[in-house]
Amino acid sequence: MALLYIVPSCMFFILNFSVNNYAAAGIIENFDNNIDWKMAVEKINQLEKLVKEQDKRIFALEKRPTESEWRSLTEELRKQNDRIAHLETKISKLEIPMEDKENKSIREGLSPEVSKYAGNALSSEPGIPSKKRLLLQPTTVSVEMVAFFAYFSSNHLISDAAYILAFDTVITNVGNAYHPHSGTFIAPRSGLYVFTWTIRQSGTNYHTTELTVNNKIVSVIHLNPGKTIDGTGTGTVVVHVNQGDDVLVRTGSNYNNGYIFSSEFGRSSFAGWILN
Repeated sequence: MALLYIVPSCMFFILNFSVNNYAAAGIIENFDNNIDWKMAVEKINQLEKLVKEQDKRIFALEKRPTESEWRSLTEELRKQNDRIAHLETKISKLEIPMEDKENKSIREGLSPEVSKYAGNALSSEPGIPSKKRLLLQPTTVSVEMVAFFAYFSSNHLISDAAYILAFDTVITNVGNAYHPHSGTFIAPRSGLYVFTWTIRQSGTNYHTTELTVNNKIVSVIHLNPGKTIDGTGTGTVVVHVNQGDDVLVRTGSNYNNGYIFSSEFGRSSFAGWILN
């Protein structure tokens, strides 16, 4: 009897499973032949790729220091440089009187004739630089003198807006006011300054760049070679800058694509100096 119940049940299960499979296959076949369904799947795949790319960019941006962090670091560097210059000036002032005292003690222990010649040798004999004369050599550049020049050591792929151009190869940095890691010049004193920057482009690459003082745009240049030239564009400004103000070059809000070039055939650079 039990066998009579089991056999119909198995047959019902097999029949039902076959019907369901057939229905599912029909639905899948309908989806495969549906153009709207294919377009929706393709759009979903495109959105997934876009989300992955945005995640990568967000991760890269999160790794970069914020503007406030850059400002804090550059301000701390400026304070440390001022403190070092101040200490070196105090040391040089202390060493000069000590050297005068040492020379006086040496002369007092000699006879008048020898003392006369020894005094000349210790102070002003031509061709023999004395220790005192070496101490008078400046160990640091006065803050009255401020000038810098730096350029890109290689080509840079930049397409983002408001991207700070950190010119990493420093040739001149009188006053140590330019910071290559952040691309920022921090004015050591107030005055009238000249700033100039040069951007090299070629092929289909083009950029808009702007010079800012405390995040305020002072001047802008744009160069689009239009696949016809390999050349440079240069901007120059004369502007009053207060002590502690930061000056930098960054990409503009629009029209940025591809590489900014810098090589032995032409450098992209940033320079500045004080007039008074």
